[in-house]
Amino acid sequence: MGVLAPIGRLLFSAIFITSGLNHFFQLEALTTVARNAGVPEPQWAVLLSGLAMVVGGLCVLLGVFARLGAAAIALFLVCSAFMVHRFWLVADPVMAQDQLIHFMKNLSMAGGALFIVYCGPGPFSLKRRGRESGLGGGRLGVPMR
Repeated sequence: MGVLAPIGRLLFSAIFITSGLNHFFQLEALTTVARNAGVPEPQWAVLLSGLAMVVGGLCVLLGVFARLGAAAIALFLVCSAFMVHRFWLVADPVMAQDQLIHFMKNLSMAGGALFIVYCGPGPFSLKRRGRESGLGGGRLGVPMR
């Protein structure tokens, strides 16, 4: 059953690594989206969020500083939910529903990231030497103190 942890880390981190890389490859388009949403310093926000997603996703995937990486992902997701997916400001009901779905998806994934912050990366992580504490690692089931 221990193999479920690395599979879970892979499935969880894949969207952040690929989407984060997309922030660099589609910088102009995503900057426009951020600007239209009223995000301050939209180009810097897109670059920093892309960096947080790629680095955070790799940390979770590899189990190295997984708690810190998951915390960065959670912060990005909550900020993105409230700054970009403001469904309550959208007049068109179809567009509002679309933004509500993205808002709830971000909050749900932030919850998953916070669970990783709490429990750590689990077995088969690269940083598995003994019991690790703090935001850098730890075993599944060993909560952060």
